Amino acid sequence: MARAAFGSSDDTRSPTTRLAMCASALSDGELLLFGGWDPQKPGSGGVILDDVWSLDLRTAAWRQCDEPMPRGAVSRHVAASVGGLVVVHTFRCLSSVLVWDASRRALREQITTGDAPSARGLHVGAAADERTLVVFGGADKAGAMCNDAFALDTIDWEWRRLAAGGGRRPSARAGACAAPLPGGGGVVVCCGAESSAEGLVPRADVWAITLGEDGEGEWQQLLDDDAPNAPAPRNAATLTPLGDGELLLHGGWWPFRRTYSDSHVLTVSAA
Repeated sequence: MARAAFGSSDDTRSPTTRLAMCASALSDGELLLFGGWDPQKPGSGGVILDDVWSLDLRTAAWRQCDEPMPRGAVSRHVAASVGGLVVVHTFRCLSSVLVWDASRRALREQITTGDAPSARGLHVGAAADERTLVVFGGADKAGAMCNDAFALDTIDWEWRRLAAGGGRRPSARAGACAAPLPGGGGVVVCCGAESSAEGLVPRADVWAITLGEDGEGEWQQLLDDDAPNAPAPRNAATLTPLGDGELLLHGGWWPFRRTYSDSHVLTVSAA
């Protein structure tokens, strides 16, 4: 069996302790990491971060970029690679997004138009195709969760609300995970936690939103929580494309009960 391990040529030059950050990989073997939250001493409130780091996936060497994130420190935000562009969406992005500028080795602010998402964190984002970023769900500063979805055209930088006509869709939730729909044309969303009178309730259901020729978007439930071989309900997991119609679900958290280290392969095929 093949084995692999990451190392570092300089362990002192790597990101500090953090969670609730976001990262995205480029096709040239570089991964970019943005911001996050360092909890620090319990009860202190910690520190929200605005730093940007680059990881060379061939050498496993980290390098901090000179310029911090525009518009200040953030956590619970999302990043996705769309047609070769890395796009970052944060709770501050009401009429703009952040885009990685490879020539400057820094993020730049990109003004957007259209029907944009409200201020939110703990949402998810993924590329639906070579020019479209889809974001879903999340929670506002007061903790109210949502289940709306939006598409951003990264050519003309215009937002539009998806599936605005109603119909079945995932419940309002935060901390879900998402990945491009195998075969293109949409995004897969699964897991996450709902809010209830008893606290956070995790889910294990799987949904897909597809973009039709009209660009409006349509939701379809692919699996319910009680599907055969379904993983335990969770939020804060990762969903990563493996190729050949497969996605890897890893880790996550049953709020205040258990943190998971297991992995599950989700196979998505055309209807």
